[in-house]
Amino acid sequence: MAANTLLQLTFKRADDKTTTMSIANPRPGLTVEEVNTAMAGIISKNVFAPDNVGLVAKAKAELVVTDTTAFSIS
Repeated sequence: MAANTLLQLTFKRADDKTTTMSIANPRPGLTVEEVNTAMAGIISKNVFAPDNVGLVAKAKAELVVTDTTAFSIS
């Protein structure tokens, strides 16, 4: 069984839509404060503009862990 971890950061855009950024294998022990600071920095520095629309607010952040079990097929 293999586990995969993603940090999903969801932002509200200037057009009232949302966009989600997924970061694979985030550092273990990541804190809420670190995530909030990173998201605020992404917004304030205007680093990303999906579809040429700026990010204006944090919507949510989630740590998603999935397990995969491979079956032996004969």
